Amino acid sequence: MKIMSYEFKIPWRLSFSLLFLITLIAACSQSQSEAIPTDMPGFEPFKKGDGKLAFAAQVKKGEMYDLFIVNLSTGSIFQITENTNADIAPSMAFDGLKVAFSSDSLGTYDLYTLNLPDGEPGLALVSGADETEPRFSPDGSLLAYQANAFGDYDIFTIRPEEETPVRLTEGDAQETQPSWSPDGSQLVFVSNRDGDFEVFTMNADGSDVRQITDNEDYDAAPVWSPDGDSLAYISKRGQRFQLYLLSMETGEEKQLTELPGTVHSPAWSPDGKFIAYIFDQEGGSQIIAYELVTGESYLVLDEYDKYAGLSWSE
Repeated sequence: MKIMSYEFKIPWRLSFSLLFLITLIAACSQSQSEAIPTDMPGFEPFKKGDGKLAFAAQVKKGEMYDLFIVNLSTGSIFQITENTNADIAPSMAFDGLKVAFSSDSLGTYDLYTLNLPDGEPGLALVSGADETEPRFSPDGSLLAYQANAFGDYDIFTIRPEEETPVRLTEGDAQETQPSWSPDGSQLVFVSNRDGDFEVFTMNADGSDVRQITDNEDYDAAPVWSPDGDSLAYISKRGQRFQLYLLSMETGEEKQLTELPGTVHSPAWSPDGKFIAYIFDQEGGSQIIAYELVTGESYLVLDEYDKYAGLSWSE
């Protein structure tokens, strides 16, 4: 695996297995009998952002995914991996100094960590299973992730400096896409233990599992807001996945997007003012930022063929 440290500029005016859930839902949304427009909606360029946004991207159609980071205050893009195999599912630590990700360099997807901006990667875990969707805890001491080490996917945690994972979920269900509460005491995740994919929470040790959503639709990719008050996630209520917001106090749900394509991979800004997401349709792929106060969506990136996975840090 080759680690990249070069930089290039873009003008802001431009304008599963469970493993590839996002690729799957994008493909499903485009296979519907309903015609999908090929013209991308016109979004104003994103000019309000701070911090860094990590993402996986296919630079050109058919190429493997590599990892990139865009500095949202300058528009500078850093490519941080270049590999003959796929590098996916980046998660930056909250201080922005380390990224965890999955790579199939050894034949199965394993977890790696990388010191930023140009450190050498270190293998965090190898078990001969697919280990994907890593997420740093708020203090950076733990990684939560999904793995199919026991057949179905389960949620695990591991300390990056160790090789002894802790299994948090068991059973015949698929348990995927963990994400931390802002205080690190809980995890939100996706499970089909009730027959379809819903959002659940549990304590960081796997206790006190609670179901948060309950409907006949496919809910996925939940992420906790920085203040702990809300969950952002995607749900397929019609032809395609769209972005939703759920109040943790009242259970009130709000649909945030209604776009002619698939929305996926939500990621909160550190200040909680924006939710970044990927918007896919036949005409292309874009990274968009949704502003909670105004309800407006802004174009962050549309340089590459496909995007997959987002992580926003300071």
